[in-house]
Amino acid sequence: MVSEKFKYLYFLTKIKNLGNIRIKNLVNQFSDPEEIFRLSKNQLRRVEGFDERTSDSIIHAGKSFSEYEQKFQLLWKTLTNKGIKYTTLFSDDYPKNLKKIYDAPVILYYLGELSPNDKFSISVVGTRSPTIYGKTICEKIVGELSKLGIMTISGMARGIDSIVHQVSTKNNEKTYAVLGSGVDVIYPPENRILYEKIKNNGAVISEYEPGSDPDRVNFPKRNRIISGIGLGTLIIETPIKGGSLITAEFALDQNKEIFAIPGNISSRKSDGTNELIKKGSAKLVMTVDDILNELSYSLKPFLKKEGKENELQVSVELDIFEKKLYDVLNDEPVHIDKINEITGLSISDCLVGLLSLEFKNLIKQLPGKYFVRM
Repeated sequence: MVSEKFKYLYFLTKIKNLGNIRIKNLVNQFSDPEEIFRLSKNQLRRVEGFDERTSDSIIHAGKSFSEYEQKFQLLWKTLTNKGIKYTTLFSDDYPKNLKKIYDAPVILYYLGELSPNDKFSISVVGTRSPTIYGKTICEKIVGELSKLGIMTISGMARGIDSIVHQVSTKNNEKTYAVLGSGVDVIYPPENRILYEKIKNNGAVISEYEPGSDPDRVNFPKRNRIISGIGLGTLIIETPIKGGSLITAEFALDQNKEIFAIPGNISSRKSDGTNELIKKGSAKLVMTVDDILNELSYSLKPFLKKEGKENELQVSVELDIFEKKLYDVLNDEPVHIDKINEITGLSISDCLVGLLSLEFKNLIKQLPGKYFVRM
């Protein structure tokens, strides 16, 4: 059965110069997409980002429904015949992290199943022609993430992207492939078998309508979705002008954590990752613990729910005083006076030790001199 809300959202996406941000502003203000086409020019002009030209385009579209209706019926027939599903920016099943980005797609098409656990996922991208080192590191890190039940997001491109999906599906862990084409267009074509595995262990996703070709301009744009779904983005090998750096830029704009694998300083394939680390834009990753410790606050609820909280281990050495302080803390905030009482250490010694633990990203200080484990 056709959803009227979906149909009118689709109509809005077909209006030139409207875009995801303006559509979001419209629907947030007026709720019903169908009602938008009945608004006056003055009502439309009051919406953030709307000028006379944009308002006129919506009013004109409201008088040309037959053209849009024809396009929608063709789309609906394709979705039905091919079993393609959709979600919208205003739906409950839309990826939670993606909803928060500035230019989130109004409509996502997909094959497979979306998971609420995608809000705990990690995006992993890299060069299309990795070295043996890059392949080995990718298999190791992604393998360890999948054993923890952590989803991966990538782009199904040749090289690192494909390895990410291969390892995740091999371990029966969910993975999303975000395409620069329609979800029914397999690109690159040699990934047909992998494409089927991804559908059975996650989803193939695209903001482009079914049947859309893998146009060159689509790929940089889709990278914002790859970084937008995950909690953070890991870059494994990329040259200085590689497409993965575009994903890193999007992640930075989205206020997401960026991680990078250091590489041989003589290898052009590692120029991009080494430069990210050098500039301080990315956290250096040597083991999966470097990612887990950085994202521990966000991942802990998921790992606890999955019964894998004990696998999020502290991977740094503590001296006798730090260990004593760390053992006092837990998930509930503890005041400095209570810490002083339990440990028998002076307030000043407690504060020095707690500061050291905070530098190691093991604890967090809350307002009022309360402390909690990360």
